[in-house]
Amino acid sequence: MMLIGGPTNTKLKVSDEVKAALASEPLPGAVRIDVDLKAEKLTLAGNEPCKSSQDEMFQVVVDSLLQDAQPCLVIIPLSRTEAALVAWTPGGSPPKLRMLCASSRKTVKEAFPSWTFKEYSTSDRAEVTYRAFVEATRELTEAERRDAMTQEELAEEDVKKRVASEQACAPKLMAGMAVLKVDATPAFKEALLASAAGGQACIGRLSGDKTPKLAGSVIADITGPSSLKGKLPADEACYIILRSPEAGMIMISWLPDGIPAKERMKTSSFKSAVLQLIKRVAEIDELPTAEITEESELADSLGVRAEEEEEEEPSAKGPAGRPGMCNAARMSKPLGGFALPGMGTK
Repeated sequence: MMLIGGPTNTKLKVSDEVKAALASEPLPGAVRIDVDLKAEKLTLAGNEPCKSSQDEMFQVVVDSLLQDAQPCLVIIPLSRTEAALVAWTPGGSPPKLRMLCASSRKTVKEAFPSWTFKEYSTSDRAEVTYRAFVEATRELTEAERRDAMTQEELAEEDVKKRVASEQACAPKLMAGMAVLKVDATPAFKEALLASAAGGQACIGRLSGDKTPKLAGSVIADITGPSSLKGKLPADEACYIILRSPEAGMIMISWLPDGIPAKERMKTSSFKSAVLQLIKRVAEIDELPTAEITEESELADSLGVRAEEEEEEEPSAKGPAGRPGMCNAARMSKPLGGFALPGMGTK
């Protein structure tokens, strides 16, 4: 009669017989391990010598070691230090035994660290073949792995990959550094001063990794951002400094679609350092910026909006300059529809 009760501790001890059977390398054959509920141990329940092929070995396991209503673990040698760890949990067997058998795979692996086990779970005799074992335990190709994933899992993985790629491409700050640093070549300084005079644009390109240098060149006959159309590199990120008829000196970050993610991240990451360098070289206090990806965005109004917002902001302040207070000189009535004595105009 099969006992259903048994140990409450799911981590059973490994008997000395099992230890002795698995002590030799390579194994002389397949080893069956049972759960002994009374002794609370994993015990040796049978073995079969190795055969001339793995197909024969698995067939012998089916014929001689597996029982229809008795869960067990079967270890089948694959090489000198590698073995298949088959968890046999047939339907109709006691749930307690199935649970203990399945959880004992970890116990066996921990007890024999010198072995590399390939785990294989099955409840059908027809699945206990070498071919089925190889198919179930081989590493999936990338296409097979993604085919087995849900749409949510695929979307989550794609987001993680994209974030990891962007983080890997981003420049790394060295310990103790508060900001990224960039140096300017003499050619960039000359191009920058030429653009400040008007009629020309300075093109700045980063080169190098640890402390990039900003190389420069000039594009002539430029009266504003709109005249840059058709003159920018289609496959290269850069900074453009020019005099705009509406906003004065401005800096544009040119990030065309299709450039490598590393180049895009590098240009964006060093934007602040480049901005400070330009202010220092050109001896200016303010320099509006813009970031574009298409030439259709090259409008002479680039850089104007930020200045207009700064000019409009004080109008929302009251007489004492406190945010949120209305300017009484411009109000005919306060909120509520009527004026208190001494407030506003009549």
